[in-house]
Amino acid sequence: MRRTTLAVSLIAGVAATADAQAPASRYALSIYSAQANNGDGLFETAADAGSADSVGGYAVVRDRRQFNFNPGNNAVEVREVARWLDASALSARFVEPGDATIVSQRFDDQTLSFDALVQRQIGHPVEIAGNGANPAAAPISGTLLSNNGGLTVQLADGRVTTVTDYSRVTFPDLPKGMSATPALRLDVNSRQGGPRSIEFVYPTQGLAWRAEYSGWIAAGGDCKLTLSGWALIANRSGASYRGAQIKLIAGSPNRVAQQNAPRPMTMAKAAGATAPVAAADSGALGDYHEYTIDAPLDLIDNSLQRVALFPDTPLACQRQYLFEATHLRANPGMAPITERGYGASGTQPVRSALAFRIDRALPAGRVRMLQAANDGAPEFVGEDQIGHTPKNEPVALQLGDAFDLRGERRQTDFTLDKNQHSLGETFALRVSNAGDAARSVVVREHLYRWTQWNITQASVKYEKKNSDTVEFKLDVPANGEATATYTVQYQWTESFK
Repeated sequence: MRRTTLAVSLIAGVAATADAQAPASRYALSIYSAQANNGDGLFETAADAGSADSVGGYAVVRDRRQFNFNPGNNAVEVREVARWLDASALSARFVEPGDATIVSQRFDDQTLSFDALVQRQIGHPVEIAGNGANPAAAPISGTLLSNNGGLTVQLADGRVTTVTDYSRVTFPDLPKGMSATPALRLDVNSRQGGPRSIEFVYPTQGLAWRAEYSGWIAAGGDCKLTLSGWALIANRSGASYRGAQIKLIAGSPNRVAQQNAPRPMTMAKAAGATAPVAAADSGALGDYHEYTIDAPLDLIDNSLQRVALFPDTPLACQRQYLFEATHLRANPGMAPITERGYGASGTQPVRSALAFRIDRALPAGRVRMLQAANDGAPEFVGEDQIGHTPKNEPVALQLGDAFDLRGERRQTDFTLDKNQHSLGETFALRVSNAGDAARSVVVREHLYRWTQWNITQASVKYEKKNSDTVEFKLDVPANGEATATYTVQYQWTESFK
């Protein structure tokens, strides 16, 4: 385990120092799934992740550290903490009760930057070098007065000048309290000297995890699938956690919205890594699922780590095909739609899906599907995103458009009787199959003109799915086609003229 050095200041001439040996179980983290806390951006590349608008992610960190205290007052500065920690929820306590007391605690997050340095040095001497018109010009030295519209300095002879083009600014020292990293500061009173362990517990942004699944579809006529799951952990918190005990929480706990925008952060390039550890489903945590990583993990700042959720699992699956010509839905807050041409018609693709069930809970994440080509090489056939899914619940993955299938929706009749407040229309639905295998295709129709409707004629049996949706099932032969027709009658009250 890496030794941690703690910078220590003095109060009344008495100081506390960090013990050279940190406890073996120093870090314990509970990291919540990205879906629950808008943390998906943490998995993007360094150029896209961590905008100033939202950091995202959520975790609870337990950090145990040991100090040697002197009798009396001790001021402790603790670094290597998360940059995005919630100081209002920070808890610091002695692991073993004794004669020492934490008098006060605070979090300083004014980290080192050019703007912060300039602001803190107003009224102090600076040296400004580099001039765009004359690079060889001597540096300008004086007292910094302002950084608005450039650097305004007062020279030794009393004159005031503003420099807008410069390459280097030299400050006399580092202002007190500023550093490259944030810090926790504690005031501790100890009656006796000696070692004490303090446990810090705090929630923080910048940490999240999501599931990543890989599926392999077996060759042959029967639909067989082998599925494996991984947990991808992102650490953009500003701190590294070596030898950490980690639990992954899948669920959506309620959180109160932050009133202040997160502090901006900069990202180094994320490094991907595959860790030789696994996360076992350790059951429910209240209304959520908990996965415990079976070995300590080095979770380095600005990194992505993968750990196994479950090994290859063979499953039965079903191929599904869907033709949905329009996504228009009925709007009860408006008048009936009486325009004849309203709605979608014409030829469109048929969507391909894969459905299965598994006897385990699936945390939210991305599922990638592969299938063996004729030469045995793996080929990518599609991917989809799933939400938190309880065990044995059906999962339907949208893979893409079926190459050999086409669907056509065509309006063949339309009647409108304004006096009787009714409208009728007839559609012909056709699915063609250019492949060498028969396909069963679901044709989904939305009855979007009005909320009161009745199908008066249908050439194929249909199933009502909800208040404005019906589905027809067409068995389409190889190198052939299948059709269905239906007529729907809409009726409305006299108030809609």
